[in-house]
Amino acid sequence: MFKDKMVTTAIPERIFALCKIVEKGPIVSYELKEKMEPEYLENGSVYFNDYKNAALELGLISISDDLISLAVDAKVIKNIECMRTYINSRLEMFNTGQFYLVTKAYFEKGSDIFKEDKNIANLGPLFTQMTNYPVDAVAMRSWRFWAQFLGFGYLQEMFIIPNACVFLWDTICNASLEKERMYSVSEFVNAITPMSNIIIDSDTANRTFNYGVSNGLRALQDVGKIKMDHILDQKDTWTLYQLKAYSNDSTITHISIM
Repeated sequence: MFKDKMVTTAIPERIFALCKIVEKGPIVSYELKEKMEPEYLENGSVYFNDYKNAALELGLISISDDLISLAVDAKVIKNIECMRTYINSRLEMFNTGQFYLVTKAYFEKGSDIFKEDKNIANLGPLFTQMTNYPVDAVAMRSWRFWAQFLGFGYLQEMFIIPNACVFLWDTICNASLEKERMYSVSEFVNAITPMSNIIIDSDTANRTFNYGVSNGLRALQDVGKIKMDHILDQKDTWTLYQLKAYSNDSTITHISIM
């Protein structure tokens, strides 16, 4: 799912449900499959291996002699939001995979993404060209599920509006940034690197945040989780994507975690 091609059957809810069953104790594969996809339903589903393998590659479970065990602390799967925060800390491990490459290209596209087809399934050719990795409609539908779940944007019908608010907050939490401390923007970016490389260019020479990251930072400030400041005469000045509704905050020098 994350290492290679995306599949629509490996959705977050199935992975979470699998982990909650395994949390109760190690279980053999066929028994776990029966709990997830009981034969009496006779629905002919063949989804189990897809989401089991996704859980395995994310490090949520381990398999030994067909015995499946939980591979993380139980607090990681306390709820599905905790699992999301954990997954967001590990995405850099899959930086050559289809999900990572499509997400990175999506943010690099910036506001120009709104000029494209509003059905995400039709953007396979665009992202094939941008990533040099074959991307079809099935992969884009899968990407839509996970991009929404991991907090890279908000779903509007079949389109994802780029806004990294949720992902950025997870990354801030994973980086253990101190509350009530004012960080220069470069300090902030360095602290969340490399987890944030999927949406923030690791080459920070231009000191500019793209459309989706700018939306996320502004949303975090609007809900009181961070505070952005522009202190005069500071050399470490970064630029947010300019929006009419936020005409006075296009440049920032510091970010505080509230």
